[in-house]
Amino acid sequence: MPRVFLGNFDFEHELAAGPAGEDPLSPHRLTSVHRRSEFFWTWLPVIEPEDFLAAPNRVDPADFGGLKNLGLVLPHFVYTQQDVDALREVELVPWGWAGSVVSLGQSLGWHCPAPPLDVVRQMNSREFRFALENELNVGLASAQIVGSTNDLQAVVKDRGNAPRGWLLKANFGMSGRETLRGQGTALDERARNWAQKRFATAGPIIFEPIVERIAEAGIQIQVPQTGPSRVLGITPLLVDRSGVYRGSRFGCTARELEVWQPSADIAMRVAGRLQTHGYFGPLGIDAMQYRDDTGQVHVRPLQDLNARYTMGRLALGFARLLPAGWCGSWLHFHRRHLAGRDLDAWLEGVRPSLPAGTITAMTSPRQIGSQPVEHYAVLIMAASSETLRRAETVYFESLAIAIET
Repeated sequence: MPRVFLGNFDFEHELAAGPAGEDPLSPHRLTSVHRRSEFFWTWLPVIEPEDFLAAPNRVDPADFGGLKNLGLVLPHFVYTQQDVDALREVELVPWGWAGSVVSLGQSLGWHCPAPPLDVVRQMNSREFRFALENELNVGLASAQIVGSTNDLQAVVKDRGNAPRGWLLKANFGMSGRETLRGQGTALDERARNWAQKRFATAGPIIFEPIVERIAEAGIQIQVPQTGPSRVLGITPLLVDRSGVYRGSRFGCTARELEVWQPSADIAMRVAGRLQTHGYFGPLGIDAMQYRDDTGQVHVRPLQDLNARYTMGRLALGFARLLPAGWCGSWLHFHRRHLAGRDLDAWLEGVRPSLPAGTITAMTSPRQIGSQPVEHYAVLIMAASSETLRRAETVYFESLAIAIET
């Protein structure tokens, strides 16, 4: 059955609001979902030629010429109401299952293979992940879950002297969103106001000491309704010094991924737990290698739990384009990093500095309708890990982005 891919990339906000905050979408509001985000093109790595990709407006297929040259066949783009109304016998694939997209799909007569929505909400909560970390004894020693401002003030007073400061995480959020950094043993007015709002809307908050990050990776799993779950791959993350996600690597050698195997083993145990609760579908679990205050290196296997698609999961889809023995990475950056340079001129300027044994392609459009995009992404494929890292360095240095790993 052909699939229609829908990028409700802000679905955690709907989860935070709970059932009362759901905003069911009528068929005539499909494209309005996408006007909240221009990232619809991130589905391209996993999509098939017979599938449909919902976009906010018309795109020029020529913008994806590099991907087509590598063998990727573009899907059918749908962006008008007429396009939507014409779709029959299709399966809906959202970024994450929430009440609004289920209502939308059902109203259009699409197949919606969604797990129970209350289970989806529970599995995506940081409260659930924190409980699993404690149960498996794999969390940060000073982390704490709190349910009120008074309790948070007490925890900060008791544990807030961490050398690198501390982090507050709301119950729902992704990619570093819905977090607040702090320092010291007192909760200032800004942090107090932030926390009070989250307590009132999303539930408890997680307090964590900030540790020295060494590396991160996403464990990408598919959880079936019945039968064993399967690890689809491990995608090391590229993160800049401010903690912002800048890309994923894929096709790495077994030796490079060795350090993450214990995390993958724990991730599979977690996948089994989710399945017993009734969840099925994509699961991305982020693990982190870090150094504590004494200099010892540890791995935190359950830093984040995402019962939805992730950028790392999508990046894995590009592995089908890799020549045998090659590896790749998918780099993301903002238009402001071009510092006023024309995109194509910048690409031409970077190309001579790329090492031999490198193939690259833009994976994002230049514009959507008549509007220029704000975010871009580049696919790099390289004959070796060393070559890949050199190519990444060329791109990031040209954009003045400092990457930690």
